[in-house]
Amino acid sequence: MINQAWWFSRKWGYAASIALIPYLILKTLWANGFAVLATGQGIEQLHASIRSNADPFSKTLYAIGIDPTAILALIASLLALALVQRWGQKIPRWILLPPAGLGGLLFITVCFVTLNKLFTGDIRMSDSPEFHPWVLVPVYGGFFAWGVTISMAALCYFVRTRNKVPSSGNIAR
Repeated sequence: MINQAWWFSRKWGYAASIALIPYLILKTLWANGFAVLATGQGIEQLHASIRSNADPFSKTLYAIGIDPTAILALIASLLALALVQRWGQKIPRWILLPPAGLGGLLFITVCFVTLNKLFTGDIRMSDSPEFHPWVLVPVYGGFFAWGVTISMAALCYFVRTRNKVPSSGNIAR
């Protein structure tokens, strides 16, 4: 039987906080022109696509070597930490729990749908020879790991804080 202390551990939040780091690094490298798990041509096409199709804010970020989705990965990591750190308990539960729980379930769903499309042939890596098939590991592997761990962190946070009553603006410990 699984130990309840482990099951409701804060470790889920810490795991979620690092799950997207490989993705963040990969996207930052791509934004800076490094062809990791991609060809140089693939990175050039990516940059051309950003220059021609992205919104002005994303274009500006990309021009200075910052991928907007890397920023979102950083925010997701901070959300995970907020579920396990003392400073996070000062944030109302209704602000933390919906994005953590729903975001986690959405990421898990996206991973399963993508995996299904890969198995059925709706998505073929051969259609994108500019990107190595191993690119799926830091991207969808990170998405799946974050989805599972942030969902568990949200559940654990909910259980740990469900009977806590705010006192003078702060959540009591």
